[in-house]
Amino acid sequence: MTQPERHLFSLWDYGWLDHTEIKLTPTNDPAQLIAAYLGSDAFGTSFVGPKLEDTPSIHGPFFRSSVAPDDFELIDSGTFFDRIKRIRHPDDFSESATDDQWAPVEELVSKLERQHSWLFNLRLTEDNSDRFHEWGFALTVFREFVLANPNSENVARLVFGYD
Repeated sequence: MTQPERHLFSLWDYGWLDHTEIKLTPTNDPAQLIAAYLGSDAFGTSFVGPKLEDTPSIHGPFFRSSVAPDDFELIDSGTFFDRIKRIRHPDDFSESATDDQWAPVEELVSKLERQHSWLFNLRLTEDNSDRFHEWGFALTVFREFVLANPNSENVARLVFGYD
């Protein structure tokens, strides 16, 4: 797998935001974009470790085959920002990400939201353990967003995780 442009931001003690820029075939149909993403090499990585390893049967904590196009929800900007904001202090965490950790996340999220008109959120989270692969439980936080524009090959992916 060709390594896309990837940036990691540290959150909490073992948490992170993975911002990856990927290329997909341009389309003017949001459903086709998600279908292309699900069929791409970019979809099929564990997100564990410093490199995006090609793990064709899994995606994050999930079996790849258990994630369908309708698991991605097209959301508006307000919903996008609300869902991102809630990630700062996940349920069952004693502390939020610090201001120093969260400031670059807010800056990136604001910049990306302004640059993209399609904002998708994967409905599946760490609460969907029925779709986990054997060690999917290791990601105690998993939130994914895909940002794109009609007829553009450039796609931004944001994955928040804790392992």
